Amino acid sequence: MQNTKPVVLFDIDYTLFNTALFKQSELSKSRIYEEVFHVLDNLSNSVTLGIFSKGETLFQKTKLEKTGIMKFFKKENVHIFDDKDINLVKIIDKYKGFKIFFVDDKLEILYSAKKYMPQIITVWVKRGPYAKTQVPIENFTPNVTIDNLSNLYNIVSSN
Repeated sequence: MQNTKPVVLFDIDYTLFNTALFKQSELSKSRIYEEVFHVLDNLSNSVTLGIFSKGETLFQKTKLEKTGIMKFFKKENVHIFDDKDINLVKIIDKYKGFKIFFVDDKLEILYSAKKYMPQIITVWVKRGPYAKTQVPIENFTPNVTIDNLSNLYNIVSSN
């Protein structure tokens, strides 16, 4: 049986968090992209918001705290790993029975998620350094490609 509230799993860097600005400021400016707060606020009542990201856990959580968006994510839905690929199946299995949206800036992780569970809705946020160098993956096209999260509420609502 399908659960009624969809799950939206976000990557952090270049998806929610302006990593380029962070690096340029020598790690002193923690900022989310302009549209992120509004999008999370709009989605928060109709979906379960989660994080599926790569990096050092405390460092990544600090980014979420400093930008004020941690309040949108329950602790049990924040998944941060040194290696996302190794933990992908475990996280997808945690949300079996839910409609799942994977939002990421890297095609490889979206492809792996779709390959494991074809009904996952993949949303490629095409910004940051990976967008410029991303090589297309044969026989894979994300369900949705966007350059910012502004229309994510409409995307989730229409799927």
